[in-house]
Amino acid sequence: MNRYQRERRFWLKHAAMVAGAGATSTLAGLSAMDAMAQDTPDYRALVCVFLYGGNDSLNMFVPRSTDQYNLYASARRNLAVSKESLIAASPTASDGSQYGFHPSVPEVASLFNNGKLAVVGNVGPLIVPTTRVDYQANRVPLPPRLFSHNDQQNFWQSLQSAAPQPSGWAGRVADAMQAQYVSGELSMNISMAGSNLMQTGASSIPYNLSPSGVVHPKMNSLLTGYGRLERRQKAIDALIGNDTGNLLANHYRETMRRSIVVGDSLGEVLDSSVSIETGFPGSELGSAMKMVARMIANRNTLGLRRQIFFVGFGGWDTHGDQNARHPALLRTLSESLGAFYNATESLGVASQVTTFTAADFGRTLTTNGDGTDHGWGGHQLVLGGAVKGNTIYGQMPEIRIEGPQDSGRGRLIPTTSVDQYAATLARWYGLPDGNRADVFPNLRHFDQQTLEFL
Repeated sequence: MNRYQRERRFWLKHAAMVAGAGATSTLAGLSAMDAMAQDTPDYRALVCVFLYGGNDSLNMFVPRSTDQYNLYASARRNLAVSKESLIAASPTASDGSQYGFHPSVPEVASLFNNGKLAVVGNVGPLIVPTTRVDYQANRVPLPPRLFSHNDQQNFWQSLQSAAPQPSGWAGRVADAMQAQYVSGELSMNISMAGSNLMQTGASSIPYNLSPSGVVHPKMNSLLTGYGRLERRQKAIDALIGNDTGNLLANHYRETMRRSIVVGDSLGEVLDSSVSIETGFPGSELGSAMKMVARMIANRNTLGLRRQIFFVGFGGWDTHGDQNARHPALLRTLSESLGAFYNATESLGVASQVTTFTAADFGRTLTTNGDGTDHGWGGHQLVLGGAVKGNTIYGQMPEIRIEGPQDSGRGRLIPTTSVDQYAATLARWYGLPDGNRADVFPNLRHFDQQTLEFL
């Protein structure tokens, strides 16, 4: 690839990323809005932290009751977390067992024990309720291409088995609620991880930010190493200033132009806003969560009564060296979630912001000798002032090889579907009941359509 091709690819990639915001998010005149606007009492936000690669949640939240721990240790072998090191939790659990958190997540454990965080057990992609016998007999429909990273990420985010124009559940929520809850034209969906399927709807697409703020072609940080700023700016001006006569090219040009307007206006708001006093870890996840907190702090200036944030956190595909890698990932997650909750408390919106985790899948119950492989169901965390914490929701699996939830190779069949999990979040967020079936296409197959953690 020559230099011209590399530079062309660079601009197409970044222009597409920021243009997605501009297509629905022209903020012209935003700086003129009153930054001291009266707080909106019914403001609510969802914050998704997507753990790319698949979290081994069986080591994040571990049974402490003697019989259950012995089953766990027998299955996990060299990966088992010592019982003595677990941070005790005494939830009201459906199976009556005692549990403990991995020693690397003290902030998460504290939030759980203080009633601000809940565990949702064994969540995963399902079309219909599925048992071990169902799976082995191949007698129920299954999510496409189970155990594949990309396919399971797509299903978690879209909940669609197949569609000519796939959309995500948060995008469909925004389609249903944007006009009612958002004043101005900034998208309800804000992504800290670039383009994602979850926030893409039929008429709504996410606005993309970086942990440092607005991302658009004027930013010097994007231009470093690619030549002089003046040359780049001339190229951008030429691109957005010329009518090519081609419908697609002109749409792209207009999208680029509007994205620059968005970036300039939103950048002014962020630059002039009060800083977040809560200390955040210096990790990439910590920086992203801090930017989410900053956006929430500016909710009134931005004219937003509803926001959905998407934050990506990668590195969880722990096929090898798991005993070293996984605790470090958990530590980063716990520190960042703890700091973020403290920030929502300081902003006075803890009961109006709900943070939740998601992941490609859980990991295998069995060890491969140095790590775990791609699984299916896994535990998820839900955090916020409105969460009914210190409790486990859903059905915890029996951690036993060849047990009732083992589909084979220690891949645990979910006992709670992603549709049920996400529909509970959307109900709290304010999605009208009449839109639920369209947003969550598999929900009709489940008798219990929502859980009670919110």
